[in-house]
Amino acid sequence: MEVFIYWLGDAWTSRADIEDAIEEVLGDQGEVTGTGAGDTGGNVDIEIFDDADTERLMSEIVQAISDGLPKNAYYVFADDEERHLLCEHVPGAAQVPMQLQAAGDGICCGLNSALEAAADACGETMPFKCSYGMVDGTTVISQLVGRLPAETVRERLESWVNGPASAMIKQPLGLVGATAWEAHYNGIPVLRVPIP
Repeated sequence: MEVFIYWLGDAWTSRADIEDAIEEVLGDQGEVTGTGAGDTGGNVDIEIFDDADTERLMSEIVQAISDGLPKNAYYVFADDEERHLLCEHVPGAAQVPMQLQAAGDGICCGLNSALEAAADACGETMPFKCSYGMVDGTTVISQLVGRLPAETVRERLESWVNGPASAMIKQPLGLVGATAWEAHYNGIPVLRVPIP
């Protein structure tokens, strides 16, 4: 079973240390098959052998590496697109209310639709996109990925949030009890919108 671990922004632990921690958990039941880093974050690819207990190993891997990675770190299985946030799979971690997570997913879809429409109107391609959302307490955090300077992204988002998207963000989040929407660009916080 192939598993891919991703994060946005900088890890607090070196990729080599993360790789070593994963290898130690896997032992002879799997292996690290690749690692990478770029402008937007990093990744580690692993393979868990067919006769191994994938669920147990992933639980142990999450415990071993979650402290060294940003809260946005997640893993996906090769045969499934569902993202599993590491911070939600640490034993004792608070479970995110379903309605808040749904609000985060809605913000992602709405943001990408708005950005795509704005880009199409100008004959451009989307300069950045919302990769996924997560919830920290009652703050919905949208993770944005792209290759523009962070200040440019902040300006574009502020214009969008203060214009046509204002009601789309504040009203639904207010209804589900969120206190804020926060946008992070390549792991850097760029905008926070309080929900009164």
